Amino acid sequence: MNCNIRTSLTVIKEIIGDAPFLFEGTFPEGIAYAHSLGYDCVELHSTDPEELGDPGIEAALRENGMQISALGTGRLYVNAGLSLTSDDPQNRSEAVAAMMRYIDAASRFDCLVIIGCVRGNVPSKDAYEETIALLGESMTKLDEYARQKQVTMVFEPINRYENNYLCNTYEIADFIRRFDLTNIRMMIDTFHMNIEEVDILQAIRDNMDYIRYVHFADSNRWWPGKGHLDFTSIVDVLIKNGYNGIISAECLPLPSKEAAAGEWIRSVRGMLDNYE
Repeated sequence: MNCNIRTSLTVIKEIIGDAPFLFEGTFPEGIAYAHSLGYDCVELHSTDPEELGDPGIEAALRENGMQISALGTGRLYVNAGLSLTSDDPQNRSEAVAAMMRYIDAASRFDCLVIIGCVRGNVPSKDAYEETIALLGESMTKLDEYARQKQVTMVFEPINRYENNYLCNTYEIADFIRRFDLTNIRMMIDTFHMNIEEVDILQAIRDNMDYIRYVHFADSNRWWPGKGHLDFTSIVDVLIKNGYNGIISAECLPLPSKEAAAGEWIRSVRGMLDNYE
């Protein structure tokens, strides 16, 4: 069985706290570093989408024969405090505008845009439907803009301890259907799935029509092989159900960034090579 899955390294200028990124430095440096380890692509996380206009990025991509797999947008929420569901219309408008700038960048790089924690949280139990409505309004605007720019965005189910709604694959798929979104699909992350899904393999099978991007981290958020997840079966179900996209390394930089980046690619490439 042929496997066209490619690998990607997470790159950010500065790791804050215990964020799960594996390279810290400039984007051109990260691109060269990822190539040196044998990754196919890089996943870039920027605080400001304007940073992605650095001409050094395109030069580094050409020099190393690399591609950008996706643009992370979580820093909009974590650093800038912007949310697609804020009860402040100005904040919400700024979040949508910033996400559109990420879409512009993704159109240039022919890559995906990740929607994660920028969706915000539900402030109280009785505000759930209101929050869903606000998110639907924001996402409908982004979906239309992404369609115009021929960009796909991927919406990530995040576990309940980090985001308090839309935590599993079925909920994300239902949301996409409810608002009839066409250019917003789904990203899955095995770390979050281990917490939220009843059956990880069945969740992949049931939602394969929506899955366009994958993060691999083990049950303890270390690289695959350091926890208890059965990645051999996860890779098998992805491939047998027709997944030919990216698997990206979003795991904790432990015991060091260098060790985690090297061990992640060694582990994942070893599994993928069985299908080539």
